[in-house]
Order: sequence, then C-alpha cells, then structure tokens
Amino acid sequence: WSYVMKKTLIAGTLIALFSHAAMAADDWRFAAGADMWNSQGGGQVSGVGADGSYDDNYNWSGYLQLEHGIFLLPNAKFEMSDFSTSGGSFSNDLLAYDLSLYYRLMNNDLFQLDLGLTGRRYDGDFNTQHYSYDKDVLMAYTGGEVRIPGTGFAAFGDLRVQDADNYDYRLGGSYKFSTVPLKIRAGWREAELDFDRVDQTIDGWFIGGEFTF
Repeated sequence: WSYVMKKTLIAGTLIALFSHAAMAADDWRFAAGADMWNSQGGGQVSGVGADGSYDDNYNWSGYLQLEHGIFLLPNAKFEMSDFSTSGGSFSNDLLAYDLSLYYRLMNNDLFQLDLGLTGRRYDGDFNTQHYSYDKDVLMAYTGGEVRIPGTGFAAFGDLRVQDADNYDYRLGGSYKFSTVPLKIRAGWREAELDFDRVDQTIDGWFIGGEFTF
C-alpha cells in the first residue's frame, strides 16, 4: 500500500506541475519596443574628449521582451542601445547589447516590481584614434511601475548598475491604450560608463512606444 501511495503522490505532483505550466501558457506576453533618445555625451575615451562641445545626438534603443507565469523560470528581455557620442573631431560609435533575466516580485493594479541580472556587452569603435574595443559586464537589474487604475497612465523606471561608475537608468511616464495593444512612453535616460580606456556619460530625454502580442 505504501508503494502505491508513493507512486500516486509522485504522479499527482507531476500532473499538478504540468497543469500549472499549461495554465501559465495563458499568461505569456511578448512585447517589442523602441525609443528615440535626444542625448548628449560627456567624458573621454583614451584620454581624448570633445573639449565640452559634445553634439546633441539622436540615439536609439530597441528591445524584445518575453514574460510568462511559469514558476521559477525567469522572464527575459533583450535590448540594444546606441551610446554613440560626438563633438568636433571626437567620434565614438558604441552599442550595448543587454540580456536581462528577472523575476516579477509584485504585479497588481497599482504596482509592478522586477528584480534580476543583466549581462551587457559593449561594442565600440573610437574613430578619432581608430581604436576598436569591447567589454562584457554583469549588472544588477530592477524595474518597476506605479499605475493609476482605470486610466492607462503609469510612472515607470528601470536601473542597471554594476558600481557607482557604471550604471544606466530610465525614469518616465507611459500611457497604455485600451483599444489597441500599444503603449507610448517618454522620460529621461542617463548612463555612465567607466572601463578600460572609456570614461563617458550620456543623458537626455527619450520618447518611444511598445507593442504587445
């Protein structure tokens, strides 16, 4: 009887797990978004700067995001960001590739809170000195949203940080349409990069949108 009971308990556990996974399939969410960033740089690369005359640039970022309700499996977000800066003869072409794996700790009508890790790869080309470089870093990741129920309006923020000299954050507001799967967003983004021969900041206002499938 004991052997039968054990097998029954194991079978019941497996059925419960598969049932949970099946129900979680209804919670899957796929999103794609892009921002245009009116940014300005600062700092230097290889000891060279733009003597305070950095240009106002229109940089960009784009992301793909997958969320679900499967227990213990993290959500994922892949993002590309343009961190290029220029001014006078100074020209630094720089892209960052992020893979963020995170868990949703809170999600209700008022609040949303995510916590996880971001693996980031920098891929740069400092044209002023024909210097190509790359760098891999691991950063703590958190993101959150405060919603106004029944309106579609929300305030949001996210932060990736390695230390006091290496961080990237956004703060802003958003509006989610009730009739189409579209969210528009705008706010402020600031990043500081300090590694090897690169010591730069970049910040400015951004505006963008997100489609949910």
